[in-house]
Amino acid sequence: FDTAFHSSMPPESYTYAIPLDLAKRHKIRRYGFHGTSYCYVLAQTAQRLGKRTADINAIICHLGNGTSMACVEKGKCIDTSMGLTPLEGLVMGTR
Repeated sequence: FDTAFHSSMPPESYTYAIPLDLAKRHKIRRYGFHGTSYCYVLAQTAQRLGKRTADINAIICHLGNGTSMACVEKGKCIDTSMGLTPLEGLVMGTR
């Protein structure tokens, strides 16, 4: 999966409202998806604006049959609409 882009999310973004010991034992957290797409869009946005990716704050939408959104602050993902699986988040055409 292309979840690495979302690895910068803070605990308040990736932690579910369940007992912490349960979440840690079963590795239940929000992972995010479509990271490859977000990396590309972020890089293209920075290039077109003549900025470094570290200077970009944006809400990016990945729209299609698989759909998600990510919030980017200073070039890093701080939240996403997808969670533990791609089934969570925005309504999609294929799920």
